[in-house]
Amino acid sequence: MDRITKSYLDDFSNLFSLNSKMDESVKFEHFVNYTLIEPKTSSAINLEELNIGANGTIGLDGFAVLLNNEIISTEEELDDFMKSAKRVYGEVIFIQAKTSMSFDSKEVSNFGLSVNDFISEDPKYSWNDNAKRKIKFFNKFVSYISKFEEKPTCNLYYVCLGIDGKDQNVYAKKEEIIPQIMSQNVFSEINFDLIDNIGIQNRYKSIGRKLKKTFEFSQKITLPVIENVKESYLGLIDGKTVLSLMSDDNGNAIPNVFYDNVRDYQGENRVNSEIQTTLNSDYKDSFSILNNGMTIVAEELTTTRNEFSITNYQIINGCQTANVLFHNKSLVDEKIQVSLKLIITQNQDVISRVIRSTNSQTEIKTQDLLAYSKFQKRLEDFYSTYPDLDRLYYERRSKQYNSTPIEKNRIIDKTLQIKVVGSLFFDKPNLATRYFGTLFNEFKGSIFKDSDNMSPYYTAAYVYYKIDELFRNGSLDSVYKKFKFLIMTMFRYEINKQAYPKFNSKDIDKYCNDLIAIVNNSNKLKGYMNSITRKLDAAGDDLKNTELTKSVDFVNKAMQGYPGWHKKANSI
Repeated sequence: MDRITKSYLDDFSNLFSLNSKMDESVKFEHFVNYTLIEPKTSSAINLEELNIGANGTIGLDGFAVLLNNEIISTEEELDDFMKSAKRVYGEVIFIQAKTSMSFDSKEVSNFGLSVNDFISEDPKYSWNDNAKRKIKFFNKFVSYISKFEEKPTCNLYYVCLGIDGKDQNVYAKKEEIIPQIMSQNVFSEINFDLIDNIGIQNRYKSIGRKLKKTFEFSQKITLPVIENVKESYLGLIDGKTVLSLMSDDNGNAIPNVFYDNVRDYQGENRVNSEIQTTLNSDYKDSFSILNNGMTIVAEELTTTRNEFSITNYQIINGCQTANVLFHNKSLVDEKIQVSLKLIITQNQDVISRVIRSTNSQTEIKTQDLLAYSKFQKRLEDFYSTYPDLDRLYYERRSKQYNSTPIEKNRIIDKTLQIKVVGSLFFDKPNLATRYFGTLFNEFKGSIFKDSDNMSPYYTAAYVYYKIDELFRNGSLDSVYKKFKFLIMTMFRYEINKQAYPKFNSKDIDKYCNDLIAIVNNSNKLKGYMNSITRKLDAAGDDLKNTELTKSVDFVNKAMQGYPGWHKKANSI
């Protein structure tokens, strides 16, 4: 491995606290999977979930399914997502990561054959258990394709550490693979990229950079001074500028530019059909007076005459307009003018009010504005009160810590926060496989209440972090890793702390401090974990079976030895 790639791999390994004993080739697989998938999604990255190359998977190292730019990893998440989404577009990613110093046409061919077998109705290869689970998940994904806006796209990435010399045999093999996979009639489009050492280095370097765009904004007026707003403008921009603001350098949509927009793109509804009709008409120069336009909030702005450079911006209203333009790029010309309201502020209350008012024609769900609630801001601030060794970071907004050197394992996003609280305090570890919206609705009314103390939220996250640390340093066998959330439930019973004060009680702080003291005593914690893993072994099931993580029966078997455990019905 060349020195530059090695330095990036070391940086990545430190960022994710990878075990120093982990084989370098496995670290490289994680590195490549993260580098290629992270820019495509606003979801948190789970390295183990993306990597299917462990234990000798044939020709594949990475696999991911993205729906509306969100990583979907389990059948339960898939079911939940399909029930809640109005318009669905999908992307499937396959990755092969090689530390070899040259592109090999045979290896490229093996990669293509593996993908072809993976997606076939009747796979012939001898796949490992993890890959079989992913194949089963993929087949369920395929069963939903009829409900998609169109067939999903497929992106194939073959990465090695050599220089891409455009070897004719390698590229010929690449071109052979695409029609073979297309013949299975699953995808609308297949892209196949060969990435060399410089390519993977550049992609890794770009992660975490602040989103910044420069555009011409000559037709504008400056709005009056507004409290907590640095600057604000109202004006017109052309359609191609809209496309630039929502696209990366390769012309692909930037996933997190709409993250805080409260409405996903709705596809072919009445309003969007009318927008498209205007684009196709001989009156397209009327676009600005027929369309409500867009609202953009940015953290920073620099100007040179009419040239505006905005940093860390989001389109908080106009998702439908922007996406219709994006999906009809060929119709966008200089006649298309779009009204723009540009607001420069970092004040979260202002942003919340703007989102509510500019999207007032559509019902706003509580979960859509969760990041901007006062409770979430208080929780973020509470996390920051702990000293370095105990410090965790609450991520209210997607990727807010991306440009910092913070260890990824110390970052707790909203989805993980709900999972750990649900496991430690509400005895529902099997719900950890569910999609965020389902999790939020399950615990709505029980958590994130304004009257709650912050300590149980941080404590649940910290207990999770300390248990995960035992897996990362090899103190706990990885066979138990899939049961992390069940282990959290068992831990509370193991230390005889089944009963706990209400979250709004003054006594909850002492209870939580006791839990933190226990997990900070490494010898005690290992002793409790050994007792817990023995109970998992005694449950009498094949612990390699990933279905057990969502089985209520297995939860009851593992918990039956604890006094005070009340057997749960299948509805939990």
